[in-house]
Amino acid sequence: MMHLAIVTHIRIPRLLAAICLLGSVAFGQETYTAKANVPAPDAAAGTAVGKIPESAASQFTLGPADVVHVNVWKNTELSQTVTVGPDGFISLPLLNDIHVAGMTANELARVLNTKLNDYIVNPQVTVSVVDIRSRQVYVLGQVGKPGSYPLIGPVNVLQLIAQAGGLSTYANRKGITILRASKGGTEKIHFNYNNVVHGDGKQNVFLQPGDTVVVP
Repeated sequence: MMHLAIVTHIRIPRLLAAICLLGSVAFGQETYTAKANVPAPDAAAGTAVGKIPESAASQFTLGPADVVHVNVWKNTELSQTVTVGPDGFISLPLLNDIHVAGMTANELARVLNTKLNDYIVNPQVTVSVVDIRSRQVYVLGQVGKPGSYPLIGPVNVLQLIAQAGGLSTYANRKGITILRASKGGTEKIHFNYNNVVHGDGKQNVFLQPGDTVVVP
């Protein structure tokens, strides 16, 4: 009986240690999975523009000052981040100047893939929009995040205010103005936030490139 008691005394700590070890492994795996699901930090964090949705950017037509990244698979020398010039051209190794204004990223990728066939075997080209600068709208004053925002698709005033973090406590909701450049000078469009959120959609106009929404 004495011998059995000693064996039991030895086995119980080992069993408890094994249970703790298994629990520790399971907990570690659970923690790792949770971390893996956390979104990667936004490269543009702290700016008004933020990350451009891939689905929207693929339909966006390029213009002067837009920034794109051209990736040629397994060819770092040909892979470049370039800015569209004022004339609508970009410059790439081997291909020199290429007019890209008016193209989408997917269309440009197909064009580059065809042109590179003359220089490399079976090129695989992808183009991604890094920064949209040719179509910008601006919001100033009493909003959460004043600044410039890319006009990727149709956006009305209420949507832009939402993107900018909403109105601050001290915003003049009845005195918002949209400034729009026109042939005769600067057009001023009145926007009453209270009326719009209560169903008056006439003032909630769609924005045009260069528009500035001023929230006093």
